Amino acid sequence: MARDSENLQPDFHGPQKPRPFTQARPRPVPVWLVFLILFVQGVAVLWYTVGAALTSEEALLDTVGIVALVVLYALLGAVLMILGFRIFMGAGGARTPAMVLEFMVVVISFSFLSEGAWAVGLTLLVPAATALLLLFVRPTQEWLDR
Repeated sequence: MARDSENLQPDFHGPQKPRPFTQARPRPVPVWLVFLILFVQGVAVLWYTVGAALTSEEALLDTVGIVALVVLYALLGAVLMILGFRIFMGAGGARTPAMVLEFMVVVISFSFLSEGAWAVGLTLLVPAATALLLLFVRPTQEWLDR
């Protein structure tokens, strides 16, 4: 006679645990905005990477260098999107890497601003600075800490 704990066949008609996504806590507006900023930045990096790889006329690097840069940029875009999803799902551990990447984007934007490329510099600076600020506000911190 087998006990229930030894039964390996699952009972699909029995009571089941609720799925985490359907029972998610309501997300505050700053979390939604951080998710959208990180996701759009990731898509933009991937879009730019594919466009630059396909339309590049003059090669300053050899083939290996171009492939390495494409892979690096693609990984950066994917990491931004993944961090956005992790913050959206409530993973507190995604906050620090997101802050580091956004801080790096802010630093890069200042190099564009100092060269006089105001449009590019502000396009990089405004979303990254907004995401950095939103990662520090109390609703985001409290929601990620729970």
